[in-house]
Amino acid sequence: MADLTAETARLMKVTEAIVAELDRQGVAEAVADLGFDPLELARVVIRAADGDVVPFRRP
Repeated sequence: MADLTAETARLMKVTEAIVAELDRQGVAEAVADLGFDPLELARVVIRAADGDVVPFRRP
């Protein structure tokens, strides 16, 4: 349970950073209107930071 809580906290922290950066750049609303999912990007960022290979394209 502690691992799941830590993983969720890490995911939310990265997601908040992504949204804050998009907002800082003034594009948060525009990308949200396009259906952008910051959680998906946060998952990929965390996997890459952990050293996992992240494919550029999905099959």
